[in-house]
Amino acid sequence: REALAVTARLCGPELERYGRCVAASPGSWHRDCHQLSLSVTECASSHPLVRRIRRDCSDSFGAFERCLRERPRSAAECGPHVSQF
Repeated sequence: REALAVTARLCGPELERYGRCVAASPGSWHRDCHQLSLSVTECASSHPLVRRIRRDCSDSFGAFERCLRERPRSAAECGPHVSQF
């Protein structure tokens, strides 16, 4: 949760654009919003807290990323992975 708060605080504009894109493209957001997703990731990755979370939680984060790649049209199924953070 803290990482999301940091991301929202530091990368608000990027996160907002990505969120609008996802909402506007429910069936193809994984493709249509990919560049915006990368901009959020790049912005967030510059923060020490996010880097620490990626290091300390790499196993559960990796499982979550794999789930999203395997289920691009049903990301809600990846919710259990989020709770592992």
